[in-house]
Amino acid sequence: MRRGAAATERLVVLLVGLVLLALGAAAVAWERGWIPDAVDRVDATALLDRTGESWWPWVEGLVGLLLVLVAVAWLLAHTRRSVMTRLPLSGSGRTGKLDVDSGALVSAASGVLDNAPGVRARGGRVLREPRELVVELRAAIDPGADLDETAEAAERASAALRSCLGSQSGARCRVILVRSRPWAKRTRVR
Repeated sequence: MRRGAAATERLVVLLVGLVLLALGAAAVAWERGWIPDAVDRVDATALLDRTGESWWPWVEGLVGLLLVLVAVAWLLAHTRRSVMTRLPLSGSGRTGKLDVDSGALVSAASGVLDNAPGVRARGGRVLREPRELVVELRAAIDPGADLDETAEAAERASAALRSCLGSQSGARCRVILVRSRPWAKRTRVR
């Protein structure tokens, strides 16, 4: 999801939450009798008179259609995937298109990371983030692993990605290290 869409969504959720909170507080106050003569104060005759007009069903229909369009746009903003399956290479031009499978790229970099002692690569993905391309590698690290060797392995994995994609690609390498679970080594048989 784009940053603008995420910010708009957060603002709308905040406003809807505040309105619902205010309505809930008003309902509690009305139920408890903290607002005397609340029923007499609410005057809905102006609204009820408009519902008999000939244009009222058209306005209701347009508001409903607008809500459907907003809902579809919201769903589309959430279904956009930023994961890339194929990456164009820097040598692409009029004579042909060069691209690389992102799975092969991730597995090449993961193989370099896997060579470090105490580190087990667990895959990765290629993401299109705003204004940059990110190759995200996931790896499990043993508690006793040397962090300097792990950092060097991450640098070697990043260098392997640069050699595969070319120096002009501008891709970044992100290595996410998680603690290795002791039970992950065991095999379960049912």
